[in-house]
Amino acid sequence: MRFTSKGSPALAIIGPSGAGKSTVIRRLHDEGIIIVNPTWTTRPPRPGESEESIEHHFVSEIGFKKKERTGYFVEVVKMFGLPYRYGLPAIAKSTPDKISLVMLRVSLLSLFNKHYPDNIVYQIEDELPRIRERLIARQLHGEELGSRLDDYEKEVKAGRKAAKRIFVNNDVEALARKIEQALMEDFS
Repeated sequence: MRFTSKGSPALAIIGPSGAGKSTVIRRLHDEGIIIVNPTWTTRPPRPGESEESIEHHFVSEIGFKKKERTGYFVEVVKMFGLPYRYGLPAIAKSTPDKISLVMLRVSLLSLFNKHYPDNIVYQIEDELPRIRERLIARQLHGEELGSRLDDYEKEVKAGRKAAKRIFVNNDVEALARKIEQALMEDFS
């Protein structure tokens, strides 16, 4: 695969909890199609989340402050009224073989736009019954639903306004191929 890396826009993948963002991002990463720029947070990992996942790094407040002092983050915020901090790193440039991206929630797009005004946003979403099933399955493994299900419609609507492309995750393999095709069209 060949992409135009010089002057390529920054790419953000957004979508509500349970839509399958992490799953498809990991698939595309494993296939060597994308470079993932992990966000950093002081939030503890949820059950089943790795402390060193490719899309998020979970660190202590001390570790976060060390990174912050070095200027590693382009922006640091607290999200959703919670005590945890979130750091948006500098987004690496895409290469001719891989597109560089970051996975965000729609509420963080204003920060992304501020630092990367030349950008493309893809939203991954799914039908509410499938989202509900996924979030309930996570809850069985100790993850709290919180407001994720309640905020689903609001987050989807906001994402649709911001996204260049919207993908429905009714099959991860098919979704990965659709996103790969979109990357070829948008970055070649």
